[in-house]
Amino acid sequence: MKILFAAAEVAPFAKIGGLGDVAGSLPKAISEAGHDIRVILPLYGCIDQKKYNLKNIFNSEINLNFGGKEVTVSLKEGKISDSDVIVYFIENNEYFGSHKEIYPKKTYARFDHERFIVFGLASLELAKKINFRSDIIHCNDWHAANIPVYLKTKIHNAFYKDTAVVYSIHNLAYQGKYSKDILKFANLDINKLFRPDSLEFHDDINWMKGGIVYSDEINTVSENYAAEIQTPEYGEGLDGLLRANKYKLTGILNGIDYNVWNPETDPVIAANYSIKDLSGKNICKKALQNEFGLEQSEKPVISIVSRLVDQKGLDLIFSVAEELKNMELQFIVLGTGEEKYERFFENLNKNSENIRSLIGFDAKLARKIYAGSDMFLMPSKFEPCGLGQLISLRYGTIPVVRKTGGLADTVIDYNGNKTSGNGFVFENYDSEHLINAIKRALEVFSNKEDRKKLIHNAMQNDFSWKKSADKYLSLYKKALQKI
Repeated sequence: MKILFAAAEVAPFAKIGGLGDVAGSLPKAISEAGHDIRVILPLYGCIDQKKYNLKNIFNSEINLNFGGKEVTVSLKEGKISDSDVIVYFIENNEYFGSHKEIYPKKTYARFDHERFIVFGLASLELAKKINFRSDIIHCNDWHAANIPVYLKTKIHNAFYKDTAVVYSIHNLAYQGKYSKDILKFANLDINKLFRPDSLEFHDDINWMKGGIVYSDEINTVSENYAAEIQTPEYGEGLDGLLRANKYKLTGILNGIDYNVWNPETDPVIAANYSIKDLSGKNICKKALQNEFGLEQSEKPVISIVSRLVDQKGLDLIFSVAEELKNMELQFIVLGTGEEKYERFFENLNKNSENIRSLIGFDAKLARKIYAGSDMFLMPSKFEPCGLGQLISLRYGTIPVVRKTGGLADTVIDYNGNKTSGNGFVFENYDSEHLINAIKRALEVFSNKEDRKKLIHNAMQNDFSWKKSADKYLSLYKKALQKI
């Protein structure tokens, strides 16, 4: 099969969250299965073209019209490292190159919508220009949701007549809602598309809704999340639409690249280790304690590496902060996000002997935290999949999570199942259940045999991409049957 994989983020070129990780690793697994998959994303100003050896694609420049405005786009190409996967970068200075941020904060909302409309239509037209005739276009989140809208309502030509669309929802909370007048810029028919059975959503348009309606198959990034989003609690206003389209909705758990996330070979961590020889993990712990100015002791280190936003359940920590200060543990936080959380963790950093935080993001430091911590905390309000718990399991760092979305699919409570338990799970979204889960984890860690068994269980799990990539290939074939 030939697949064009469209995403706003692709690691390592441009990444904010889990979408970037998936877009940088899933295509590698699909390519290794023998398929021609190519990735396409905007050429943002933050992408280091020299570092990644990006090259111009000769004669790729075209002019597109958006609401009477002419926009010139062209392509550069590179490759995902350690793979044969070609990555196309759409070049346009006004919408992409002039901004260092993937999602610029100091711009109008309309600009954000215009730039991803340009990205969507340019992806289709540039693929045609270079004659990459895909069997599948795999679109990700709201930024690429206009692609199926264009294909099914606007672009009718022989080039795409045998092309099916698969649409992946990585986070239903971000839907791409805006005023209907943006359809004029997109050259899309307002009378045809601004309807309840199309893009209309509470008197605005909703691009994610368009992705759901006009794609041949839809998936979320875990099985449990696929079920959750069909309920009012998690459906973000689209639960009715998702129930109506459940016949084409599948949950496929994300994976991680086990070559990239590997404690046996990771060049960043203080010492390498494996399930057979864990001695290096203790060296990593001491190095981490030293880096954050914590006492080098046997106290368990529990960590958070996360966007500091409401979704991640960080409000639960507000009411247990004083208790955490007095517990026999050390607590490390790395992340950036909402100001209220940044201030909260900065204050804890200044006024606690056992709590440290670094506001910002450092990819190398994140690896050191995964390797050097004993436990990894994810008390999420909702979590489509979550990659943090998959990485922590790989590094023998035990997840403490709330039972939701992909966390429920991947973490088994050790107290309930010592044979396959790989973490600690709490269900109710409240601080009491959170602190009880932490206390249970500390109790198990106080017993060396239980702790060794738990780490062994964790590192035995296999959340590499192979199994999930096979499921995506089955989904592609299912989509093609509808053409």
